[in-house]
Amino acid sequence: MIALSRSIGQRNRETWEKDTKDHQHRRIALDPETVAVLTEHRRRLEDRCAELGIDPPDDAFVFSLEPDGSTYLRPNSVSERYSDLAARLGIATSLHKLRHYSATELIAAGVDVRTVAGRLGHSGGGTTTLRVYAAWVSESDQRAAGNLGARMPARPTEPPVRRRRANQARYPYELIAAAVREQIESGELAEGEFLPGNTALAATHGVAVGTAHRAVNLLVEAGQVEVVAGRGIRVGRVHPGAE
Repeated sequence: MIALSRSIGQRNRETWEKDTKDHQHRRIALDPETVAVLTEHRRRLEDRCAELGIDPPDDAFVFSLEPDGSTYLRPNSVSERYSDLAARLGIATSLHKLRHYSATELIAAGVDVRTVAGRLGHSGGGTTTLRVYAAWVSESDQRAAGNLGARMPARPTEPPVRRRRANQARYPYELIAAAVREQIESGELAEGEFLPGNTALAATHGVAVGTAHRAVNLLVEAGQVEVVAGRGIRVGRVHPGAE
């Protein structure tokens, strides 16, 4: 969980700490992979301070040029470094577009608009989010209609449909879960080993992060993996052949 209560303002080279844009403080949940990255980053700060014989301040900035994290980065410098990186990779994008990427990925994954609005800091209960991302919401709604129709029972005139076994995957998240389950049961993934994060899993299988997250939940429900706070997804005890 991360708390957002301050921001950094900049005019030319002058910078200052200020309130958030909407003057509201909010808390946002973080996925285990992001928590692990931030934890490692904090540990490096503590190691640097230990080498210098100083104690890291409790209010140290997460990203700072100072060894003890006592000062913040200039907002423009962050945007410029991101733009330089994108240019080297041949990608036409900007740091601000990550915000749009986050919103569209969440909506595509089926997250409700009110939750997406809260994460973006949009007020009005999602009105702004609906206006800006109307096309994505519409596309998500069409997929929802298709999924709902696919889950309806067969028409009486059709032959009876046999109940699917748990290992007969049908949906993308089930296919991903089946692939990971096969790796576990074959010994390719050993007990105690950590799986790639949801983002990496989604990239490997060419799906949205939300779909990868559903696959992990399926494995968690089956008792084959467990989510370790601050570390990731760990292979648990496996019973080959179990459904």
